Amino acid sequence: MKDNTSYYVILGILSFGECSGYEIKKKIENEIGYFYKISNGQIYPVLKKLLQQNNASYRVEKSDRKPYRKVYSITDQGYAVLREWLDKTDYPHNEFLLRLYFGSIRPISKNIEMVNDFKAVKERHLETYNNISEYFNLKTIDKLQDYYSYLTLRHGQLIAKAYIDWCNEVVDILQELDKENER
Repeated sequence: MKDNTSYYVILGILSFGECSGYEIKKKIENEIGYFYKISNGQIYPVLKKLLQQNNASYRVEKSDRKPYRKVYSITDQGYAVLREWLDKTDYPHNEFLLRLYFGSIRPISKNIEMVNDFKAVKERHLETYNNISEYFNLKTIDKLQDYYSYLTLRHGQLIAKAYIDWCNEVVDILQELDKENER
């Protein structure tokens, strides 16, 4: 399978409750589509593989008016596979938001740790960008390309800062949720 991540995304969607293939497609489009894409052509091959590996099961719903539909659900083994994926500490940057999105099946402390690790990466990026920006003086730039170099650097600074601010907010919310869970 080209994109293993789609395997875990569909497992994660099923961890929220049983769904038909069409409902999975809609959940992906409406809930995570703004930060992660799966083509429609990937969903059914992934479901087939989940079934073959006993990480999902299905039941057939029949209707008088509509054709039958398969409704998929995650198995206990599927939950274990999903938790194992969520607990990996070495993962591509583009999986961070997915792991947070499916974070409700993990201890809050693990999600706080993951967000703090992500924040530390962004803080290192910002430090690098800030060090580079010391070489720019807009009043003395004489080449047009140097302006554009500065503008792209500035983008990196602002994006890194936004990520850091967002991480702080997320950690505050998760810590509050953790306190509420202890009560």
